[in-house]
Amino acid sequence: MRFFNISIEGPDCSGKTTMFNRLHQETNFKYNIQDRSTMSMYVYACLYNRSDRDMWFNRIINDLSQLDTLYVVLLPHEDVILERLAQRGDECQDASSIIKVRSLFNNLIKCKFGSFPNVLCLEETDLNKNIAFTLDFIKSRNKMPGQDLIKALVINSGQNEIVDVQCKERIDVSSIDYSVLDFPQEKEYYEKITEKLENKIFKEFSGLNGHNIPQKHDTRRIIYTGNSCISFIHALFRDNVLNISVTLRSSNVIQTLWADYEFLKILSLKIANEMSLPESVAVDLTVNIRSAHIIP
Repeated sequence: MRFFNISIEGPDCSGKTTMFNRLHQETNFKYNIQDRSTMSMYVYACLYNRSDRDMWFNRIINDLSQLDTLYVVLLPHEDVILERLAQRGDECQDASSIIKVRSLFNNLIKCKFGSFPNVLCLEETDLNKNIAFTLDFIKSRNKMPGQDLIKALVINSGQNEIVDVQCKERIDVSSIDYSVLDFPQEKEYYEKITEKLENKIFKEFSGLNGHNIPQKHDTRRIIYTGNSCISFIHALFRDNVLNISVTLRSSNVIQTLWADYEFLKILSLKIANEMSLPESVAVDLTVNIRSAHIIP
């Protein structure tokens, strides 16, 4: 499971609290669900003309770029919002201000974030349908390949580059595409990284290091560094899980990310094998991209 956090957003009287409670019931409290998050902070900064609205806008992008949070935005029609307001009232909003809030959310979603892969906009008022849409959305995004999520994030952002993108996943051995190792543009590059890491693991476990001490499975010394796009790899075996953290200084999400990401999954399994870990050991991969871009 990649997405652990769900932020429910939308104007007052849109049904957030009801959705919050129902989602917890339907998922047996499986997710960290928040009623309002950074989008609300931005919207209300705009409503009250506060000077920190640009900061909150950037926080939305940063939040979405971590790819561990799904945003569910409720946007029922204005008439529905006004009807609910008339029935229950609100301590902070009147009819005029609540419509302004809805308009700000509508513009934020329709003009900026609605096409992001981890944002779901619901204009339906039927709670059962909204719950079904949301559960399907959660399931589909948890299954979506990491490289596809990152690509969709950058392309739909309307920007040529997003800085500090992060994606985590538990590697599914059955989904690996080994044909990427023959990708002509990167074949030799992948072989060099693999060879360097294999040598590093062999030397560390044989004691051919600066301390002349053979390393064990809990070593912190399985590290690769390089000057190319894949610039840092670190392996840690903890709590019967092999954690692989990778930093790419840059990645063209259209041309090469798909191949690099698949290679990193293969390499992670290779590291587990070289460390003589049991096949049953889970392997978690975290990919950090400093510059995820479209145009070089």
